[in-house]
Amino acid sequence: MLIMQVAQTALTQAEKTQSWLTFSAGWVALGFLGAFGLLILWYVFTERIDLSGLINEPTGEASMSRFQLLIFTFVIAASLFLIVSSGTPPNFPPLIPQGILVLLGISSSSYLVSKGIQASSPQGLSRPNPQVTIKAGSNSATVGGKPVQFQVDVVGLTDETVTWSIDPLKGAGIIDVNGLYTPPAPTEPGLKTGKVTIKATSAEDVSLTDIRNIQLVLPQ
Repeated sequence: MLIMQVAQTALTQAEKTQSWLTFSAGWVALGFLGAFGLLILWYVFTERIDLSGLINEPTGEASMSRFQLLIFTFVIAASLFLIVSSGTPPNFPPLIPQGILVLLGISSSSYLVSKGIQASSPQGLSRPNPQVTIKAGSNSATVGGKPVQFQVDVVGLTDETVTWSIDPLKGAGIIDVNGLYTPPAPTEPGLKTGKVTIKATSAEDVSLTDIRNIQLVLPQ
C-alpha cells in the first residue's frame, strides 16, 4: 500500500513537472514570437522593410489576387487561433478542421489561376519600360489668353516628379513647376508666335523626356 502511494505521488509530481514545463515552453515560444513580431513592425516603420509591393503588381497597379491571398491568410490564421484557444486547456487540434483546409485551397488556387491568366497576357508579369508622356487639353494658345494646363503620366519609375521647360525661353510665355503654361502678354518684349515646345524631364532619370508642341497665335 505504501509503495502504491509513493508511486502515485511520484506520478503526480511528474505530471505537474511536465505540465509546468509545457506551460513555460509555451510562454517562451509566445514571447519569442511577440518579440519577432515587434521587430518586424519596427523594421516596417523605419522603412527597412518595404511593403509597397505587398498587394501591388510589378507595374505598381493594385492586385486583387494578392489582396485576396493576404485577407485569406489572416482569416485562416484567426480561425486556427480560435480553434486552438477554445480548448480547455488550449491545445492544437489533432486534425486540422476541413473548413480551414478548404479556405486555404480556395485562396491558393484562385491566386494561381489569376497569375496564370495574367502571365498569358501580352504584358505578362514584367514591369513596363519607364516612360514619360505629356498630356494637354489644347494644341494651341493665344497671346494674352488663358493658361493651358499640361499633365504628365510617369510609368515604371518610383519618383513621378518631372521638371518642366519651354522653348524658346524668351518671348513665348512661361511654364511653372506644375505644368501650367501661361502665354505671353501682347506687350511681351521679343514676342514670338508659332511653335512652342513644352518639355517634361523625369527627376529620377533625366534621360526620360517627352515633348509637346503647341501653336502660339495672335488674338483675332
